[in-house]
Amino acid sequence: MVILVKRTGQLGNRLFLFAHFLANAAEYGYELANPSFGGYAPFFEATATGNFGGLPVRLHAFRQPRLDRLLDLVQHPRAFELLRQASRLLPRRPALLTDLPDQDYDLNQPDYLAAARGGLVLAHGWQFRDKRNFSRHGALLRQLFAPIEPHRRAVTALLAGLRESADVVVGVHIRRGDYATYNNGAYFYDNATYARAMRAVQEQLPAGQRVAFLLCSNEELTLADFAGLRVHLATNHFVEDLYALAACNYVLGPPSSYSMWASFYGQVPLLHLARANQPVQLADFQVFLDQ
Repeated sequence: MVILVKRTGQLGNRLFLFAHFLANAAEYGYELANPSFGGYAPFFEATATGNFGGLPVRLHAFRQPRLDRLLDLVQHPRAFELLRQASRLLPRRPALLTDLPDQDYDLNQPDYLAAARGGLVLAHGWQFRDKRNFSRHGALLRQLFAPIEPHRRAVTALLAGLRESADVVVGVHIRRGDYATYNNGAYFYDNATYARAMRAVQEQLPAGQRVAFLLCSNEELTLADFAGLRVHLATNHFVEDLYALAACNYVLGPPSSYSMWASFYGQVPLLHLARANQPVQLADFQVFLDQ
């Protein structure tokens, strides 16, 4: 059995972490518990209902869900290391796994699989990956992480309205907030940067195509900064914005697991702006497959 201990990052990070473990568990048939996803559980079909398509997967680590709070004690890596040292005193010790910075932990390793199927594994981190089986089980992952019906209806209504007057809808993820400090603000772009990239996309689409831009942001936007472009605001619900991006024809934004999930889920070509003055070419948009 495997328990995902650490709450790492926000929605995009936690979706990918859960999805990689789910793909691996589906492939190799071991039990999986993910209490780290609890805060986002009400928004998705499988996690809201507890129905993981017959897989031995659940959210709670313990029979008494309230005991999941004990995991708050080992969120910090140092505390988890203390737990590892203390576990050496146990007669049947669990495997306590951490990932390394900027390095994937391959879930197909024989030692990991033996521990997952024959004992207890506590996984602490977010760079655990099964790139071999992620795409293979892509249809299952999309089914399990479909948003619940109210959010699906909101996304459907939004996109239906846009497509009444647009042939191509380009989703633009404008991430501010924490990006003011993340990576020393490298991806904290102003509206002029996004507008330049949007115009570059529009200029490369076939003449005569009606183009609309769906703006998804975690802060209020000044629409006057996008003069000359047909722009529309998303609903400003973090789940609906994510799945609205997944329903567009193209997705554009800064490096973020949020837009990567939208690309994977909707199989929509994505371009990340790694720098403010990056050239924008339609040929560079690619569907994110996590391979």
